[in-house]
Amino acid sequence: MKYLCFCILIFLSSLNALSIDTWQNIRFSEKTADNKVYLRTNITQGNINFNQLVYNPGTGNTEMNLSVQNAGTNTYQALVNAGTSRTYYGFRKQVGIEPINVVPVRYTGTALPAPGLLTKVSDAPANDQPTNYLDIIADYVTVSDTKLIVGLQTRGGGFPTGGFFGPWNSYMVGIADPSLEDPNAPGAVAWAFHYVSVPLLMSTGLYKITGTGISDVNRIGAIGTSIDTATNTLVMSCDMSLLLADPDFTSWYDVNNPKFALLSLINRISGSTVTQMDNSNGGFVYPVPLYVDPQTTPVGEIADVTMNIEPLDLYFQTQYTKPVDRFNWGLNYRTEDGRIYQMYTTDPEHAPVRNYRSANLLHVFPEVDNEQGRAWAERIPGVFQQSNWYSYSFVRTVNSPDNVQIQPGGEAAVRVSWDPVSQTSSGTPIAPDYYTVEYTLSPDQDFEYLLDTEATEVLIPLSTLGDKTFIRVSAKKNIP
Repeated sequence: MKYLCFCILIFLSSLNALSIDTWQNIRFSEKTADNKVYLRTNITQGNINFNQLVYNPGTGNTEMNLSVQNAGTNTYQALVNAGTSRTYYGFRKQVGIEPINVVPVRYTGTALPAPGLLTKVSDAPANDQPTNYLDIIADYVTVSDTKLIVGLQTRGGGFPTGGFFGPWNSYMVGIADPSLEDPNAPGAVAWAFHYVSVPLLMSTGLYKITGTGISDVNRIGAIGTSIDTATNTLVMSCDMSLLLADPDFTSWYDVNNPKFALLSLINRISGSTVTQMDNSNGGFVYPVPLYVDPQTTPVGEIADVTMNIEPLDLYFQTQYTKPVDRFNWGLNYRTEDGRIYQMYTTDPEHAPVRNYRSANLLHVFPEVDNEQGRAWAERIPGVFQQSNWYSYSFVRTVNSPDNVQIQPGGEAAVRVSWDPVSQTSSGTPIAPDYYTVEYTLSPDQDFEYLLDTEATEVLIPLSTLGDKTFIRVSAKKNIP
């Protein structure tokens, strides 16, 4: 009695890589204003039959479609309620005729869960068996900290095992190495949750299957069982330790690539003859704990902002550092007097460091003198994150000093004075950082640098001027 290939059992302490097989770069947003979070992931496969997020809104697991958020980057997203404590999620996806892939919603309880807390693996066609309790319609799975839990649902009639003299019904959920292609190959091994009662021969438990005969199906431990009559679902669980103690199991168990395949079977046993009555479509399961923890404070960090001025470009720039499992809302640059400029990035949303810049503001940014501003990321209204204040000045032209005068300054010196500059050419109030004094023999020739000063008058020795008789004073303003 051998049954297809199926499962691997895994428990990880956290979702470090934020990628589970074809669900790459899984990340969550911060809470929105209505207490929800976005989940986003990149999926490169086409020909998707269904692609769903599984979550528990409080009444049992439910599914919603992952919709395309950005076709260019194959990004899918869903908006779901966020809990006040750690909230677990799952995935279900099928591509073409490939097996269904499932990330189950983790179970946090200790007793056997209700069927509604298990994640569906696959459906099976109803009414393909004349007897309702031999007709599989779905199978399910979940994991807890210590247990692997499966569910088998039939069309109705409970789960009768048969009388003392048979025939007997055998309800199984099988698990095995997901790379096993031929279950009948020599040395192939599988494990199964087995709900059965054959007097003096076979009882309900966890079984190891090493061949095709009844003698090759051996009970290795007890399992927990419960039957939900409302949904006609058999729920079974086993301790992880039973599987992890088996060298044949741990020989293919890979903690870095958690995956198992799962298939449900119903068999009829009569004497030494075993007849398969029905089976599910099954699928591959990735029992990784996918969750988001509530956040009350911003999770990222904004670096100090800088202004950058190039010949044809003026922009503000900053970096945002964050965990890879979170994505931030857009950043903007805000001035102290309330002007807002959006900032953009081409870095991937899941990147831990994202570089932001504003659009080119060269022709729209006003002239300012010692203005303050900072980068700003708002999580929800009234809850935001911001960089330190950044002071800068930006001017296009500075007026030349008026009333420049040259007067005797005592023996062998002249005094040069001028009115302080207080505006740019467009009338913006400004305070120059310094003045530059230059001189030349003729205004038709190039001026030569003489000195810089923050004052509005200087005393120049005649010996310094020599034959230079023309003086020019310019106001200067430092900008980045």
